Amino acid sequence: MNKENQLSLIEKFFSSNEETIIINQVNDEIGNFYLSVIKHYADKQSVKIDINDGNKTMASESDLFGLKKIEIFNISNTKKMAEVLNTQNKKIIFTDYKNFKKLNSKYNCINGYKYELDITFFIKAELKIDNDELLYFCKNNPVLLISETSKYLINNNLYTSDQNFIEEKKHILNIRKAILEIKKRNLDIKG
Repeated sequence: MNKENQLSLIEKFFSSNEETIIINQVNDEIGNFYLSVIKHYADKQSVKIDINDGNKTMASESDLFGLKKIEIFNISNTKKMAEVLNTQNKKIIFTDYKNFKKLNSKYNCINGYKYELDITFFIKAELKIDNDELLYFCKNNPVLLISETSKYLINNNLYTSDQNFIEEKKHILNIRKAILEIKKRNLDIKG
């Protein structure tokens, strides 16, 4: 599969007869990036997204007004995954790498490890933005893609990335490093 086609696969899914896409969710930040992309294409094509947290039963009824609907699941349990895959509804399933590898030859799949290529494609080809600072920031903070690109599209002449977020991440990293150093020296952190 061409590296640019992962997001094209999502976009085409909304109007195709395909019932399932499986996304390898590497971590929550990358999962949120793909969820943002799904919502973007759903809005573009007037498709309703229903996030199924596992507490609801899968909707099998058709919409009274004929609206298209796609359910989104986050499943790592293999038994639950088999149940969802056997339904006739259009669905997107976020799962772990083990299930992804097992199913990627049977279903359309998005490899979450290729998220940087997908971010580049989304920003440059879909949103038509050519800004290296924005691209670099979004690759390092995929969860902020929509807020940063929206900020850029509103006022591209005065765009600056969210430096407060970077400083907060550095602060947390420094705290973790300090705790690790204390543990290495066998110092009492309670005292």
